[in-house]
Amino acid sequence: MSNLSILSRLEDSLAAYSNGTLARGVFIAFLSNSICALEGVPLSVTHELREHEYAIEMEGYFDDEGFESQQNLAQESLFDWIQELKRIYGA
Repeated sequence: MSNLSILSRLEDSLAAYSNGTLARGVFIAFLSNSICALEGVPLSVTHELREHEYAIEMEGYFDDEGFESQQNLAQESLFDWIQELKRIYGA
C-alpha cells in the first residue's frame, strides 16, 4: 500500500474518531500502525507520532473526567500533521 493510501485511510480514521464512531484506543492503535507502515520516513516522524498520540490520549482523559479539554485542538494539529506527511511523503 502506498504512503498516500495509508495517510488517506488515517484521515478517514481521524474523521471517524472525531465524530465518535471510533473509540480512542482503537484510533490510537490505528494511528501508530499507520505511521509505522510508512516507507522512507525518518525517525523524527516516529517521535512526532508519539507527541500526537500523547496529546490525543491526554485530551481524551481530560474530556472523560469532565475537565476542560482541548481535544479539538489536538485533533486539528494531528490533521495538519497528516496533511504535511501527505505533501512530503505521499508521492
